[in-house]
Amino acid sequence: MGLAVPLKWGQSLRITENQGAEVHWISKDDKGKKWFECKLNLIDFSIEKATDPEKARFIQSLIKSAAQLNSDFLSKWKKYKVTCELEFDPEWGLGSSSTLIANMAEWAELSPFELYFDTQQGSGYDVAAAIADAPFLYQKNESELSFETFDWDAKWVEGIFVFYQGQKQSSAEEVSSWKNNKNWGKADISLASTISESLADCTDLEQAIQLFREHQKMMEKILDRKASEGRYADFEGVIKPLGAWGGDFGLALSEDPEYTIKYLHDQGLEHVFRLTDILL
Repeated sequence: MGLAVPLKWGQSLRITENQGAEVHWISKDDKGKKWFECKLNLIDFSIEKATDPEKARFIQSLIKSAAQLNSDFLSKWKKYKVTCELEFDPEWGLGSSSTLIANMAEWAELSPFELYFDTQQGSGYDVAAAIADAPFLYQKNESELSFETFDWDAKWVEGIFVFYQGQKQSSAEEVSSWKNNKNWGKADISLASTISESLADCTDLEQAIQLFREHQKMMEKILDRKASEGRYADFEGVIKPLGAWGGDFGLALSEDPEYTIKYLHDQGLEHVFRLTDILL
């Protein structure tokens, strides 16, 4: 079981129709600047143009899957212009793929989980975050998945800061690496679930810090590498990676929020946010 929170930042999808037989996809960043574009043939969804072939293949896989799962989707011969607008820097990640899948599923009149599991290999928790309206506990096993929202209104939560470390991780690559990892077992799953449930109910700052440390220690053992390569070892509190273990976002919590902010800025980190300011 994992704990996740939805953020205010997301992305929108706008579709216009005209004469033709193609899907013209344009992605814009939070400043309205185009950062990706591709065109797909509507007959076989082949890629006719792409500014980034890898991203185009991802869009292609979603559109092909959606058309297979819903035969009415894109069944009319038209030119579909799709404009995707992010509300955050695309380099940050922050669930850009999962929110896109959720938007695509809505356009194709599908369950976002149906589209996700037909095209991706992860647990689906990030898609749950894309459609959730409150913090939640998420669990998936071989036969079912569940997520339950909760009120995370403990005073210590106001002291959590998240920060971008400067290097977006590939979620797909990290999931693939995780699936090949044999260093974890049922005891680790049970411990992760216990920590998540405890954090959801926790009202004490010191206990929260200890729970985050315990989770980090478990992940360091499983992945056989130090969190952030030991970069923040002198921090008086806890700093741990979020999402894919590496260079994207991290979480920081200490007894003194002002100390936390100063420490992160002294590390040269420019993008630092109080979690409660960006929670949905």
